Amino acid sequence: MTAGAGRSITRAEIAPIATVARLPRSARGSMLARAARRGREPARSLVNAVAHMISLLPTEAIRRLAALRAHGTSGAAAGRPRGALDVAEASARVLARWGGELCGLLNAMTRGELTALALQLGVPAAPRAPALRQALWDRGAALERGDAEVPPVVQPRPIVLGGHLVIQAPPRGLYPPSLRWPRPVPAPRPPAPPPGEPDTLDELLAAADRAIGVRLGARGRDKGAWGVRAAQLLGIVERNEREPDWRGDVEVKTVAIARDASGWWRVVEDPAIAMAGEPALAKLARTLWLARCDVEASATDATIVSWYLLDWDPGIARLTRRDLHDRPKGPAGSAARGLYLHKRFFADAGLLATLNGDARGAGANRGAPA
Repeated sequence: MTAGAGRSITRAEIAPIATVARLPRSARGSMLARAARRGREPARSLVNAVAHMISLLPTEAIRRLAALRAHGTSGAAAGRPRGALDVAEASARVLARWGGELCGLLNAMTRGELTALALQLGVPAAPRAPALRQALWDRGAALERGDAEVPPVVQPRPIVLGGHLVIQAPPRGLYPPSLRWPRPVPAPRPPAPPPGEPDTLDELLAAADRAIGVRLGARGRDKGAWGVRAAQLLGIVERNEREPDWRGDVEVKTVAIARDASGWWRVVEDPAIAMAGEPALAKLARTLWLARCDVEASATDATIVSWYLLDWDPGIARLTRRDLHDRPKGPAGSAARGLYLHKRFFADAGLLATLNGDARGAGANRGAPA
């Protein structure tokens, strides 16, 4: 195979990336069982799409990808400069980083690299990089599943947000049902807050149901005004304490969403969780996220689109440790710092699936999370 200008990669150099995909044992067993029931021999080995695609890339593309810094690493952590890596070492580094993440590899590639890879794989050319990424993901997914029938829950198809592929993790908490996916912007409805602070979680969620579609009015200069108004719709008493908002048990947070050019909902900014030094993790032990969007007819109004109740578990703990970060908070020149949650948290924690529909094509209701 030729890669780069006038140089062929040898089999010895390709060897480090010629691996077999490692699906979860339960998923692999189910796939083989289904193939056996269909009465035909299942594929005996599964291709790792990332390894296969790396083997088709030009040398310079492999070296460029190997030199990219991972999120949260320093310049020193990136290792030696691009030109100092031989092809085998660069290939091994790219595989180590993206071996189980086809979306990540395709998102990191330039349009030129995507076009070259599509040509190698016989994928029809597309004028824009997002379409190329989607088409190449489809080809890679087909390579990995072979002749086995794999359900979407095992091999979920990504959506395109901001030109990049995003896998939506399935919901892991409660949220309201929807007749359409992605959820439409709700019709306006009058405020109907409870007469007092809700006594039970069911009453709190019922108030969240009634808040969907309520217009929040002009925000003004106070960035937290919409969050305060949303909490008032739920009957939350503002105490300005370090513990969660509702009876010290549930933290209520708004998260800004908007329609992407692809038509899917996306989170538009990292929401603030707490001031630096405050117990942010305690606030996230149980969080009621209120997804709000701007109202198209007005540049100064917003509404609640949906809600999502998320409880702490080991998976959420891992995502929180990965995505919680601090940065300056307040007016220019302020020394205050706040803790924020990275936008990608909401794809991996299931919130996006509650807005767009999950990978299995099903919604959920309050009593039966998907």
